Amino acid sequence: MINYKKTGFSVTVIAAAFLLQACQPSVPEYFKEVDVIATQQAAAQTQVATACNSSTLQWMIGQPEGVIGGVEIGGPVRVISYSQTVSTDYNATRTNFYLDTAGRITRVTCG
Repeated sequence: MINYKKTGFSVTVIAAAFLLQACQPSVPEYFKEVDVIATQQAAAQTQVATACNSSTLQWMIGQPEGVIGGVEIGGPVRVISYSQTVSTDYNATRTNFYLDTAGRITRVTCG
């Protein structure tokens, strides 16, 4: 035997769920635009942060300064000798090579 009261109740619950789903509030256009702008800015910052690729050049640590000229680097390069005075300007695409007193590379950074 089919209990018509329970069947009618479950049909009502399913119908109510579909109706409530249709009443979902939509996101205003302003928030959609802000989200797109924020996503674009985050992508640009990530691209700038990885522009100098210093992480791929860490193998050069301990090598002599002459190795720098033999490697193709896709941006500006700054070679900083031991105890050299350096400007504080920041360029995210520039690769910095720090040298010790013997002329060997001790650090490779961006900036």
